[in-house]
Amino acid sequence: MFKVLPDAFMLEIPPWPEFLGGSYRYFKCDEKHVTRICKDFVLIFMFERTLNFTEDDHDISLNPGEWYIQVPGLKQEGKTSSPAPVYYYIHFNSIGYPCRIDDNKLISNKQIYFPVRGKFELQQFKPLLDQLDYISKRKPFNIIRTHAVFLNILDKLSSLTMPSTSETGELAIQIMDYIAKNFNKPLTWSQLSKNFNYSADYLARIVKKHYGMTPGKYIQEVRINKVKELLANTDYTISTISREVGYSDVSLLYKAFKNQEGIAPGIWRTNRRGF
Repeated sequence: MFKVLPDAFMLEIPPWPEFLGGSYRYFKCDEKHVTRICKDFVLIFMFERTLNFTEDDHDISLNPGEWYIQVPGLKQEGKTSSPAPVYYYIHFNSIGYPCRIDDNKLISNKQIYFPVRGKFELQQFKPLLDQLDYISKRKPFNIIRTHAVFLNILDKLSSLTMPSTSETGELAIQIMDYIAKNFNKPLTWSQLSKNFNYSADYLARIVKKHYGMTPGKYIQEVRINKVKELLANTDYTISTISREVGYSDVSLLYKAFKNQEGIAPGIWRTNRRGF
């Protein structure tokens, strides 16, 4: 049982969140929320009146224009009745964990951040929910179209909830973008320092703070990912690939590749191609 309910969740991608079902729900007057421990995430969009329930004995009241994510594994119970609320609910599966994110924290490109609660515009989400309700109940069931609409809803919701980026966060983004665009060129600390008008030590601390790695580590990661792409999809020699991705010496590629992947690039290529 949570002493304090999580105020946000981070969903890991992949796998993509899986739509399990959804529908409009019309409570009768004085009806109570069902008592359960749900194994799924439940996303609720409130339309009319108020929905009352508890999660692990914490009181929750949802009003029109609010959305809420019920968390898997918590005991949900309607201890008090609700005055005939109307809402839309979506059950879905996903890999996620509770978190608290401040404005200085950046999110990786394999994560989606959601507060458990927020406000939405009816005119933006009602057409999508109507579409999801219609498509998901048609026979035969079209799993691709259904999930396309569902993920569109999550995408729009995510855009409403993305935490703002601080000034140092913006600088970190600019540094990483610069590295991603110039990874195959000789990159030095003095070059980065001159380009961004900050000391090399300051740039390293900013990137480490927001991304959990140094610029040097990121350069290596980008280069090795490109090496793997070329190993898998071309017959270029290791020496040619080394020059393509910005290593001045092929021995540097071998060392960096083995440090990251645990095997030599030639062996990785053979394994990748199934020989």
